[in-house]
Amino acid sequence: MSDRPMTRSRGRVTLALTFAFVLAYRLEQNVAYVFDISTRQLVTLDTFPANALTQVFAPVLHASGDHLVATLVWVVPFGYLLERRRPWQDYVGFAVVAGFLTTTLAPFVFVVLGVSAGLGIGGSGVAYALVGREATARLRALPQWRSLSRVEGGILVVAVVGLALNLLGFLNPPTGTSVVGHATGLIVGVVAGIGERYVSVGEE
Repeated sequence: MSDRPMTRSRGRVTLALTFAFVLAYRLEQNVAYVFDISTRQLVTLDTFPANALTQVFAPVLHASGDHLVATLVWVVPFGYLLERRRPWQDYVGFAVVAGFLTTTLAPFVFVVLGVSAGLGIGGSGVAYALVGREATARLRALPQWRSLSRVEGGILVVAVVGLALNLLGFLNPPTGTSVVGHATGLIVGVVAGIGERYVSVGEE
């Protein structure tokens, strides 16, 4: 597996995504301040206008600063790694689809089935998807590990460790965590990682 940076966005999409997450959380703080409530209370308001807005912007909302940081810890490095390998169109489309599936579609299906899906907001589902995709794509090169450069070998190790840590997170998730959203993100990432072998988006 080789990285071809000449056709990649060199981190700009990850930077833009990070900025969107931080800006959205700052706006949440401002609105919460006006209503004299916490950001967690804001995103869980049970009124029609508030609930509708939360669902629309769910992929970029976060219940707390800790929630935001936990998302960025994975999005920044694994988003950048994806940008090194794939065209920016691929990245953007993948993030949008993963965000919608993990915060809206999958939790909604489980709620309809009578299963609590947890708080279905935030970019953590996208983060899990990025980790799952990078680990899966990199593991395809494992049979040729002897021919990998030090950089590629290091990235492979980081991706596998990231995947392992994400899987361990399912053993004892914090209260209110959207296990459904995280699991959906991981599955979406694995499927996308496998699909890279058969589908090319925007390659030159």
